[in-house]
Amino acid sequence: MKLSIENLALSHGERRLLDGVDAVLAPGKVTAILGAAGAGKAVLLRALAGRADADAGHVRLGGRLIGRLGRAERARAIALVEHHDRRRRFGRAPADLAAALAARPAWLLAGDPLSALDPAAQFARIEQLRAAADQGMGIVVTLADPVLAARLADAVLLLGGGRMIAFGAPGDALAHQPLRAAFGVEVMVIGDARGRLLPVPIGCAE
Repeated sequence: MKLSIENLALSHGERRLLDGVDAVLAPGKVTAILGAAGAGKAVLLRALAGRADADAGHVRLGGRLIGRLGRAERARAIALVEHHDRRRRFGRAPADLAAALAARPAWLLAGDPLSALDPAAQFARIEQLRAAADQGMGIVVTLADPVLAARLADAVLLLGGGRMIAFGAPGDALAHQPLRAAFGVEVMVIGDARGRLLPVPIGCAE
């Protein structure tokens, strides 16, 4: 079942965070919602799970409005593992994520699943999430690091300035100009051992 975002607008309190987000997320793939702090990643993730009200637009799962799914049906289809601060995450978030993966929902939505991890643990978590996607699960994660997005994702939804800057394959969404618009940084692109192109920030854009 595809997860579709249609001209979505979202606010936090009286502050409008996002306008005009349009994307179709494919099952069996990893999609990274990427952006700087305050870009609206967390509220968008909650909206995809039917847990945040939209000011405009819709989220659909398999063509059905997410808000019209019954609670039990939605819980079977979508697992949401939200980001917690570092103190609450220690010793807890991995268990939450493991339990969500073991339940085998159609979609797993995970907030910052790679934060507060050392590099070896990040690689292990990436392999865990990619394995679930290879088995057909749709994976959506929020990230603030373009290098991690390039390592993990099949598609990137890039946020900045209250809008969706780019959506597509990492090679397109993580190009110099979109990342400059989203983060205000310049990047140097390098290749890793698996042939992925990694956009490494090298300084603030002038």
